[in-house]
Amino acid sequence: MTLARWPAWLFAALAAVVVTALLTVPGVGHAAPALLSQGHSASSSSSENATFPASSAVDGDSGTRWSSQAADPQWLAVDLGGAHSLSQVVLNWEAAYAKAFQIQVSTDNVNWTNLTPVTAGNVGVQTLSVSGTGRYVRMYGTQRATQWGYSLWEFQVYGDDTAAACNAGVNSALNQPVLASSTQDAGAFPASSAVDGNPGTRWSSVAADPQWIRVDLGSVRQVCGVELDWEAAFASSFQIQVSTDGNSWSNLTQPMAGLAGNQTLTVNGSGRYVRMNGAQRATQWGYSLWEFIIHTVGAPPTTTTTTQPPQGDCPWVKSTAPVAQRVDQLMAAMTNAQKVVVLHGNGATGPYIGNTDPIPALCVPAMGLQDGPAGVGDSLDGVTELPDPTALAATWDVNAAKQYGTVMGQEFAGKGANVVLGPTINIVRDPRWGRDFETYSEDPYHAGQTAVGAVQGIQGQGVMAQVKHAAAYNVEGGASRGTPSDNVIIDDRTLHEIYLPAFQTVLTQGQAASVMCAYNQINGTPACQDSAVMNTALKQATGWDGFIGSDWGSATGGAPQLANGGLDMEMPGGAFFGQALIDAVNQGKVSQSTLDDMTRRVLTQMFKFGLFDHGATGNTGAVVTSAAHTQVAQDVAAQGSVLLKNNGVLPLSASSLKSIALLGGDAIDPQNIGGGSAKVNPSPAAVNPINGITKRAGSGVSVQWVAGAGEHVQTPDIPAAVALAQKSDVAVVFASYGESETDDLSSIDLQFSQNDLISAVAAANPRTIVVLNTGSAVTMPWLTNVAGVIEGWYPGQENGDAIASLLFGDVNPSGKLPVTFPRSMADMPTASAQQFPGANDRIEYSEGMNVGYRWYDARNITPLFPFGFGLSYTTFGFSGLTVSAQANGSATVRATVTNTGAKAGAEVPQLYIGQPVANGEPPRQLKGYQKITLTPGQSQVVTFTVTPRDLAHWNGSAWTTNTGSYGVFVGDSSRNLPLTGTIAVTTGS
Repeated sequence: MTLARWPAWLFAALAAVVVTALLTVPGVGHAAPALLSQGHSASSSSSENATFPASSAVDGDSGTRWSSQAADPQWLAVDLGGAHSLSQVVLNWEAAYAKAFQIQVSTDNVNWTNLTPVTAGNVGVQTLSVSGTGRYVRMYGTQRATQWGYSLWEFQVYGDDTAAACNAGVNSALNQPVLASSTQDAGAFPASSAVDGNPGTRWSSVAADPQWIRVDLGSVRQVCGVELDWEAAFASSFQIQVSTDGNSWSNLTQPMAGLAGNQTLTVNGSGRYVRMNGAQRATQWGYSLWEFIIHTVGAPPTTTTTTQPPQGDCPWVKSTAPVAQRVDQLMAAMTNAQKVVVLHGNGATGPYIGNTDPIPALCVPAMGLQDGPAGVGDSLDGVTELPDPTALAATWDVNAAKQYGTVMGQEFAGKGANVVLGPTINIVRDPRWGRDFETYSEDPYHAGQTAVGAVQGIQGQGVMAQVKHAAAYNVEGGASRGTPSDNVIIDDRTLHEIYLPAFQTVLTQGQAASVMCAYNQINGTPACQDSAVMNTALKQATGWDGFIGSDWGSATGGAPQLANGGLDMEMPGGAFFGQALIDAVNQGKVSQSTLDDMTRRVLTQMFKFGLFDHGATGNTGAVVTSAAHTQVAQDVAAQGSVLLKNNGVLPLSASSLKSIALLGGDAIDPQNIGGGSAKVNPSPAAVNPINGITKRAGSGVSVQWVAGAGEHVQTPDIPAAVALAQKSDVAVVFASYGESETDDLSSIDLQFSQNDLISAVAAANPRTIVVLNTGSAVTMPWLTNVAGVIEGWYPGQENGDAIASLLFGDVNPSGKLPVTFPRSMADMPTASAQQFPGANDRIEYSEGMNVGYRWYDARNITPLFPFGFGLSYTTFGFSGLTVSAQANGSATVRATVTNTGAKAGAEVPQLYIGQPVANGEPPRQLKGYQKITLTPGQSQVVTFTVTPRDLAHWNGSAWTTNTGSYGVFVGDSSRNLPLTGTIAVTTGS
């Protein structure tokens, strides 16, 4: 997904009415128009960073500004709170102005009408006379005048000062997402009963004060009236309140008493969320409402919840028949126009980032799709900020992946989402990729097994997983993403052996419901049109019955190319899979059987996951985090951290320490998660290292902090850091770099004098430990001078407690690197610009299959730290390798692992296979691993099964196993494999 998603207007047809506009001097043709926009809610396609938000353009302060990212197109929109007659727009451009833009208006924030022709901006104040009516007004820029983004000091909209009339005849709360503080009996009196339009069903709370019920209108709207149909258990004191974010509330009424029966109130305010906040009950029972009705200005919000629509003659609903039969029944009743409804989004950005419409006549519910791969994203609160997926992969533990996925599944379900847009399973081809932090590994086997665990955890909670992004998507490319310049040139063997296997594994072993296709082209064909990938490799080769959805804006070209290429669902709108798809079928450009297969795949998963059998079970405003979830977050952060160096200084002992110096900006303001669609808001606030370490060290240890330098503290104070390190028993330096979707790194060196800080502190205190929070590999010019190094990745909200548990030995480190750490960028397999980020409209995958450790082994290059490497506070030995053939062409490999140290700990024995040289494969490739925990002196025999597929290579059309001697290697990293053997293949296949 994109950090700045392409909005719904890109995919919705513009209104037919053309409204004319003229460029004029201020005031011509208008009688003292009122300023309507100042202080209202503003949104934008993107922001350069948090310093330049959309709200700065409507705050009335000409010294603050909104600035977008440096890409075309971009937009800034303001919500006027209600429909107004518009007369004038004033833009105060910064030096980064628009070379081409239009002013547009909308009543629903989805369908837009042009108020001006394409217009050139200019530095300074620009005034436009317009004529039109609407609630939402935006500047839609199509071409920048500079190399920067678009930048506005102020965006002012003028017009009448009287909003449109209150729509008192329409209930805007009907069937919208609703949440209550409590429910007397969730089965009999749920919150949804107060917004279902049925005066015979009700919400009732528990018998306690205070209590509330809250409705989500889907977007900020002008609220003008509220009706409360009280049961006998009414409130003796309550207020109606409104909020834009569900957290901060404004009163629309003074405290007032309710009454049994209907109570109608006139109110005035704007917000997305409206609630009845009861302070005191009038009876010994709780609060009870038959209906909570809300009136707004303008049209009611689009209902995009998964609440079960009114049931018609729908025998497939709650049927016990097999899923395939239920799908057949439904499809037999569907027209083509109804089929395409489930094949595209409706363009709305609420309640979820992706939404499909229901088909009430056929009892087909809507679906909600939500980011992302590291937990519930898209700025929703009340969720757990999990460690980044790279940290999960570094556990090398499928059970940990299942626990991580289970937390995700429970929280997405609690928020009412049906599809998790994740996990990300693209191969880490280059450590500079901006999304390395949100994916798993440089190895397809390791990535696939981790994904299987995560998907099983997610889907075990009744939520679909959509694994992404198929395929060969490994460069962000900034503004070029999704354009012809993002063209991956890759050979077929490399595609099948490196970039597709993880997807095929998660479909066959994990039974993932869905796959997302990528932005990039593959040898000149857009990935979302690539039939060889989507139809052949993903669907046919695996026998998979799930559906493929587009990334936001990655569907390009036309309905025939996309449908025939294997895409099943377009997101977030329906530019191609709405009427255009119906036309393509009518014209014979897409067969009826293709349309039916697309529809069948989506409906099959909807039936499998029970969407036809139950209504919405969650709400975007629900608090879904818990102590159990935060414990999983802490456990994964600790288990995924990798001990890279230890000269004996670790673990620390609180009883023998008097002082600890914490240095670097990340000690107090850590890099806990990356940016983009994988970003998650921590709830509660994250535990930073200084707090976690201070708590664990206890009152007898002085813990002091100096910022020094860092990703978040860019002004060095190295002398102060050195002074503190000199007088402390141990120094811990925290360092990081940040990664984000839409941006790649230019290098893997620490920035902002962090290397200078570490070197200076290590010279001042030989007991210096470095804790790294990076999304992938990083160089370490100071490595020989420090006592210890821990790679903590982006550890999520429980960062401080997790790192404290490792430093003090409460947890024995067991993480292993899922990526190789090179000594320098010159050693990497993608060192040339043509390979990464690409040049001349091509990204050359000329390293072929030699990705990650395969490259270093093939070129005999010694990395800084190899794939699979990780130390422990104990030691392990490997012995007793046996290899035995099985009748079915498989082989069994056994090895003994012994804890030879003094502490209990976990080890990850790894199995690698080497093919005969004539097969043209990399020297060794991972084909198995297990995580085992051993007490001191304990031994355990681990068993691996090697299948014919593990010995095969892609011959251009099929997997082939040649005769010959295949090497077997077992050890604790790709470069430490003390046990060796062979498998003799005498019959090829």
